[in-house]
Amino acid sequence: MQLADNIRKVGASIDQLISIDITGRGIIGALYQAARAKQGDPLSLLAAERLADVVGQGDTVIIATGMPTLPWRAPEQDGPIGAATLARSLVLGLGAKPIIVIEEDFVELAKATVRSAGLYTFGLDRLLELPTTASVVPFPIGIGEAKRVGSHLLETYRPKALITIEKAGRNENGGWHTATGGAYTEWTSKVDDMFLEAKARGILTIGIGDGGNELGCGMIKEAVIEHVPGAAKCQCPCGGSIVPQFVPDVLIMAAISNWGAYGIEACLASILGRMEVLHDSQMELRVQRECADAGANNDGPGLLDPGADAVPPHIHAALIDIMGFVVKSGADPGRLYRVPRYPWLA
Repeated sequence: MQLADNIRKVGASIDQLISIDITGRGIIGALYQAARAKQGDPLSLLAAERLADVVGQGDTVIIATGMPTLPWRAPEQDGPIGAATLARSLVLGLGAKPIIVIEEDFVELAKATVRSAGLYTFGLDRLLELPTTASVVPFPIGIGEAKRVGSHLLETYRPKALITIEKAGRNENGGWHTATGGAYTEWTSKVDDMFLEAKARGILTIGIGDGGNELGCGMIKEAVIEHVPGAAKCQCPCGGSIVPQFVPDVLIMAAISNWGAYGIEACLASILGRMEVLHDSQMELRVQRECADAGANNDGPGLLDPGADAVPPHIHAALIDIMGFVVKSGADPGRLYRVPRYPWLA
């Protein structure tokens, strides 16, 4: 796809926004730069461009999410929120049929979150025949069953893309981990083999992460080990790194994984010239509230407060407003210098 210079500038600005170190962890700058060095183009724009190239009306897209927080074993709000709003964007912009896969215990929560983003949630049997609809389906924790279910989804629904948002992945020793090296193997659904099979079939794979333990971060393993404290050796018996092995076609590193999903939305809106493809700040607040009310953890104070990664809702909403302004500005480049912009200055 040949993109205009103004769209590429929008992509660069969106990437700047999603990689601000809003949480103060001190790692996202290095991880973003490592991903950018591997891929060249602005990361959000690259993912949006690839999606626009391969996904058409009626095509399915699988979105994997779900990061359990301990000791509650409840999911983070980071992940399900981005999955819901990105699903909306793919429906409105590309006519896609999203299938969101998540741990069985989190299915009802994810459905509520998707509905708050404006989409109906029906089963796979009705997904292909109904507009403005996404399906949320359980994905197994057991490795063997996960491989079987993943192969079935690929073979039956022929997705054009697989996207993972804030989802732990398998390291070199067969373990799944938290960002600080804790064991996740017992709690997380195992989507790795589905992504491996998809990539082998030539299906587009996109990873979105913020800490180095997310599926897709294998692309920048050296940078994660260098810049993330404790990443080289986990705290569980497997004794490996926290970095998943899988290397996707596109990797987005963002300060908060949801922000990576928002970046794709904004760049799709710019490419398509349709602002509604990026959800607005009021919907952001609505989705966060619904996700929290359904039982998802803020993953900061350990409370069911709306937000993600201890960042309050109004900050996320402000980011969406800024993204929207960037997209609008990019649609009319040079407007600041057009005369007479202000009649009294003519």
